[in-house]
Amino acid sequence: MDDLLADVATFGDSPTILVACGFDGALAHLGEERALQQSSEALNVLQALPGTTVAVVSRRGAEEMAELMFLSGAKGGLRMIAPEDVAPLHAELGAAALVVDLDPLPLAGLGDGDLGVLVDADADPAADPEGCVYRVVDAEDVVLVLEELVGVRWRRLLVTGHTTQGRPAIDVGAPLSDPAAP
Repeated sequence: MDDLLADVATFGDSPTILVACGFDGALAHLGEERALQQSSEALNVLQALPGTTVAVVSRRGAEEMAELMFLSGAKGGLRMIAPEDVAPLHAELGAAALVVDLDPLPLAGLGDGDLGVLVDADADPAADPEGCVYRVVDAEDVVLVLEELVGVRWRRLLVTGHTTQGRPAIDVGAPLSDPAAP
């Protein structure tokens, strides 16, 4: 897991990224209907950061997905896409991609600068990645990956001072709801 988190830290420094996460088995434990609250919170923060596009990958409808996630605002503004739509979205954005799923289909086509995480209950945590694809055991491991990415992207924003339309993307003077947040 340490090597994966180190690669997530490097990936997170990319100027523009796509974060595409499968719902079943990645954001929610297999057999559970709701996403883990921590994964939803991480996606909410990521989508608010500049240069970051977030998509939830599922064959379920967008309305159903929104109800199963803990989203902020009006359904959170997350993109809801089918597994076969990950590669076209990745190509359209031209951004580095982090793709996390139980299904290997959305991870197809990842290349240099991209990072894949395949959720596999039989994964060997000590195994080396296959190309740019790591394996993790469950949705709890996915939370660790997403939280690491949130920290890296937040620090990147604070260091670069990235702005949107002449205004700070986030009011860095405002108190955070979680004082321990990065």
